[in-house]
Amino acid sequence: MTDDGIDEGLKEKWVEVLNPYNGELIIQEIGKLADLTKSFETRQNVAHMLKYRGKFCFVIGRYEQALADMTKLLEFETNNAFALRYRGETYYMMERYEESLTDLDKLLEIDTNNMWALKAYEEITNMYIIVYLCSFLNACFIRIILFL
Repeated sequence: MTDDGIDEGLKEKWVEVLNPYNGELIIQEIGKLADLTKSFETRQNVAHMLKYRGKFCFVIGRYEQALADMTKLLEFETNNAFALRYRGETYYMMERYEESLTDLDKLLEIDTNNMWALKAYEEITNMYIIVYLCSFLNACFIRIILFL
């Protein structure tokens, strides 16, 4: 869904380098980075740190941490288009479609001509409809079986 120039080869190399470490070690290292940045805690520095750490976590598939960082960034800057985009995309990756659409709605309020957001909104809406229909059809199928 992203088109922001993240080279797939670079992403694969990051994941390859980081995969030998277990998830706990990576979380500890991310925590150390947070501790290091506490000494530079101006509002703007914290916002930058959250932005780049959140995107890094998103790229390597650490969606919970990316979500936490983008949410915290939105506490600082409620109309931050970057945070809305990546949090919306993170929700999408986590199959939390309603929350993803909420962030994209807000992003489109800020920038009504954002082509990425328009495409993503359409894709997520279609996915959400498919998931809803599958759930509905599954429920109908179960009811049919119960009546047989």
